[in-house]
Amino acid sequence: MGDPGIHEAEIAPNPEPARRPGLLILFAPADHPHRDAVCATVAWLAVAEGLLFECYYDSRASGVHFGGGLPWRTDTADLRGGTFTGAHHLEQFELVLDRFECQAACLGETIFANHLADAGVCVRAKSADVADFYRQLFERSPVTWPSTLLVVGSGAGPISLVPYACHEVVQRRLLAISGGDESAREKLAPGMQVEHLWGDEPAEAGHSSVATRSVTMAKRWSQVTSSYLLADPEVAGRWIPTAVREGWAPVYGIPQADVVAQLLNQLDTISVVWGRQQDDRDFLELSKTGTAFQLVDPGRPPFPILGQVDRHRGTSAIWTPPEPSEDELKRWAIDGRVVSTIVFWAGMIRELECLYGLAEILNQTGLKAGLALTSESFKFSSSTPLGLLTVPPQLGGLSGQVDVLLASAGGGAMIESAAPADRFDATLKASVAQVAAHLGGADHLPRGWWGVMDAPLLPAKSSRVKIGLQPLSVKLRYRPRPLSAHLSDTGEGRSDFRARVRQSPLGKLFEPIRPFDDARPGPPLLSVLNSVRSAGFEFALTKAEFDQAPTLATGVDGLSVINYTAGRWDGWTPFETLNDMGDLRRAERRLLRSKKPGWLLGGIDSCLWTFSGHLLERGRELRDMCRWLAEGGESGRLHNVTPGTAARYARVLGELGLIRTVSAR
Repeated sequence: MGDPGIHEAEIAPNPEPARRPGLLILFAPADHPHRDAVCATVAWLAVAEGLLFECYYDSRASGVHFGGGLPWRTDTADLRGGTFTGAHHLEQFELVLDRFECQAACLGETIFANHLADAGVCVRAKSADVADFYRQLFERSPVTWPSTLLVVGSGAGPISLVPYACHEVVQRRLLAISGGDESAREKLAPGMQVEHLWGDEPAEAGHSSVATRSVTMAKRWSQVTSSYLLADPEVAGRWIPTAVREGWAPVYGIPQADVVAQLLNQLDTISVVWGRQQDDRDFLELSKTGTAFQLVDPGRPPFPILGQVDRHRGTSAIWTPPEPSEDELKRWAIDGRVVSTIVFWAGMIRELECLYGLAEILNQTGLKAGLALTSESFKFSSSTPLGLLTVPPQLGGLSGQVDVLLASAGGGAMIESAAPADRFDATLKASVAQVAAHLGGADHLPRGWWGVMDAPLLPAKSSRVKIGLQPLSVKLRYRPRPLSAHLSDTGEGRSDFRARVRQSPLGKLFEPIRPFDDARPGPPLLSVLNSVRSAGFEFALTKAEFDQAPTLATGVDGLSVINYTAGRWDGWTPFETLNDMGDLRRAERRLLRSKKPGWLLGGIDSCLWTFSGHLLERGRELRDMCRWLAEGGESGRLHNVTPGTAARYARVLGELGLIRTVSAR
């Protein structure tokens, strides 16, 4: 008898290998002053030669989550994504070598030098001197040396403007360098027309300069772009190849909400923008326009080009364990059983990095859980641990143990309740169709939906004093000034008394009020849930009725909607999460004390736990939390299930009148 865990594809004849597409990769030290100008130049050269293009900026990265703020007031290592080892950069590079016919150009030394040599990759240029680099590169190219040299200035501020000129360089096929290197200009200028863009003379006050100039450039080349890369220079530079390939215009400002306001007319027809948040209010401002936000970091993923050639082969032969029958769920209800589960939010493609540590923890503990993803995540199914979702546990995989839920608007995240209903509806349905096409049909789509904030945000009062219980602590909370208030006219940081206090040993007594500490979720919103159901989902997790008893939201036929019953309000996206083991224990005590059937449902913001820079510090605690829940909690009476089973159980409890219900409106 055949093993049900064996995939049909494994016993089918292997197809003839397809011709691998050509790929030119630029390797450059992240601190090289010309990296972004060179990246834009090599981008158009690759296109002219009929090649795909990618870049990799070598650097030391801390691997932590950068949640926003002013980039020049942050350790640069915190801005640059995942660590080389923890984020599996070498493994990802080996996949690139396997799937593409690669050539390389090195603007100096690279960590991949030995691997390039071992793989026999043609290195077309290798020099830290930008003039020598260009000459080597064009010597091996059929493309004619450009007639114009573009020198891109800094704009007299702390923010590099160079990546925001990428479409100017690409569309005009210019040779570009960064300003401030007179030696490079002198070496390259002979025989060329020299143009200057954004010289060092201040055009306007500090932080306004990058916003005005990047938006002006975006509008200049709007005919060749279809979306935006809303990102600081570290992100914008690292993602130049994808921005050129996909037609994204890089823009940036302080605050970014002001840039969103300048682009309102254009955003009316754009469903998703890419980039990195400067503040969680960016989500709210974009959501009001009906535009979702897909987040990326430098090097997350390390080679985005892999999403272009995903080798997913469908899921028709996936092994899945039997689910409890309706009769069994009714017996659980009569017995007063409390089921438990966790949903891990790892939906932005920058959070694919989280899956390495998360897969290990889930595999070790056996926790049945949910994984909330956006449609873009599925493009990397065969190049990340997402592939384990199609492999049964007896073979080392996670199939049947983890429910996948499609998150928010599908293509990206938004505060769904703040978006125009028709825009949210259209984006979600388009994303579902995209995932169905990738997975091989609607039969393989996720059954569940996860929302960022599907309920309306209502005003609430936030305390200026925060008392922590584990460990016991007291913090005084303050309202941070707008980021623009920290800038002088030249764009340099301005120190004040409050800042000096917070940077002193007394600083541990203070904590900023978060962007949404003054809000709480209202009731379930019918328009959002109707869109979720019409997109084909069978169950949904709502942020409404948070901190209440287990509650089933009604009003949408065919959709089981359940609330979170464990965790705390965070004051920023994704709003309601588990912060430590204490959150789980308190929820268990409260639920069992009620002597009623129900569910313990909590969420984990995975990047804060399993990004490569956080895993060593917090991974053990997360593993202990998962093991605790998988083994039944402190009491041994919690029954661990997947979110899909919890939602089915909630529907049964509602039909039997054993659970609290509220009507969506």
